[in-house]
Amino acid sequence: MKNLTKNVIYKDYYEVEVRENNTKKYIIDIKYKGKDYLSEIYDAKGKLKEPIKGWVNPLGGLYPIDFQRDGTYELYAVRRIAGRYNADNLGYVQTSLKWNGKDFTPFFQTVGILG
Repeated sequence: MKNLTKNVIYKDYYEVEVRENNTKKYIIDIKYKGKDYLSEIYDAKGKLKEPIKGWVNPLGGLYPIDFQRDGTYELYAVRRIAGRYNADNLGYVQTSLKWNGKDFTPFFQTVGILG
């Protein structure tokens, strides 16, 4: 999973953008965070009060799974998305990896949120 840089940027209207190497982009709607949380970040019209960047933590879980049920195990990697501080959990980047003979390479990726 080398060179999978993630940028986490808060956007207007209660959204957070998670971008990988400026190619893949995921949008997380953070309205579920509640009025108190959102009022610290956004004005009454949903505009950011100031720019905010989060981050994606290093690998937090790595699990062998036989996705194709063919006896060959791939890897399922999980990385937590942090918002304004590390305990501000926004979701998880979930990446499925397969061995290509030289490296493990992603073949499927999602962003998941709790709830």
